[in-house]
Amino acid sequence: MEVTEQQLKMQLQQKDTVISKELLEPMLHHIGSLDPVLRDDLIFSRLAEWIMSEEFSATSAERIVSFVLSQNGLFYQLTEPDDTAVFTRSFSALLLAVVLETDAAHPQLEEKTYEQISNQLLEYLSNETDFRGFVPDCGWAHSIAHIADAYDAWFKHPRCQVRNEQAAITRFIEILMTPDYVFIDEEQERVITAWLAARKRGIEDDVFLTMLEGPIEAWLDLPVTWDDAQFNVLRNTKQLLRTLYFRVKWQDKTSMLPEQIEHLLFQIHQQYQ
Repeated sequence: MEVTEQQLKMQLQQKDTVISKELLEPMLHHIGSLDPVLRDDLIFSRLAEWIMSEEFSATSAERIVSFVLSQNGLFYQLTEPDDTAVFTRSFSALLLAVVLETDAAHPQLEEKTYEQISNQLLEYLSNETDFRGFVPDCGWAHSIAHIADAYDAWFKHPRCQVRNEQAAITRFIEILMTPDYVFIDEEQERVITAWLAARKRGIEDDVFLTMLEGPIEAWLDLPVTWDDAQFNVLRNTKQLLRTLYFRVKWQDKTSMLPEQIEHLLFQIHQQYQ
């Protein structure tokens, strides 16, 4: 018998409720609830506490990752015109971040699972198009921030081959330069936190610069029209570069990347002053 959202909410509001194999399934099923109290405060928060506890098992870790990487998690209604499905995808990504962070310290996942995580994170990132941050009445969707958190945990994970993850960074750049949406909810900060984790694991600054220069220079070659789409790209790109400039400068005062980013910003200023 399916557990309703109201039944689950009442059960999770009881402080003595223990997460079991049986309770895990309805929690995963309702992880994208449009009720922010149930979704954020009860399901995600309680699962995160449990995942970080000593009671969390390898079997439960595999079950959560299996759910996250399925059509019921990250890929839920991904290509369908459903403007509420993003909550399931987004909170699945956030849940994976917690599992990966815990697994990095105390490995529980099977070896084959790590390759699946690498492949399917990129597949999801390549196809997500709902970039909204805060949604009135429903709370935080924040798909880009949450998938950035998952990548931050993945880039730090010992099993991650960071140099093989450059396609994900390229896709993040494409998203953060989108003409379709203006990012106003600190998405750049969360993405760059993940990038700095990759940088710390060995991706060189010239690689980041090359990945940035390509799309920015292609955009700067276009005639200036000041239409809405172009203005969106301008705002998004400047915010991305400004954020990256300061985050790298604060982390590594010897890096030449901030100076190179400044040059890109100057080129944009010349084109759009």
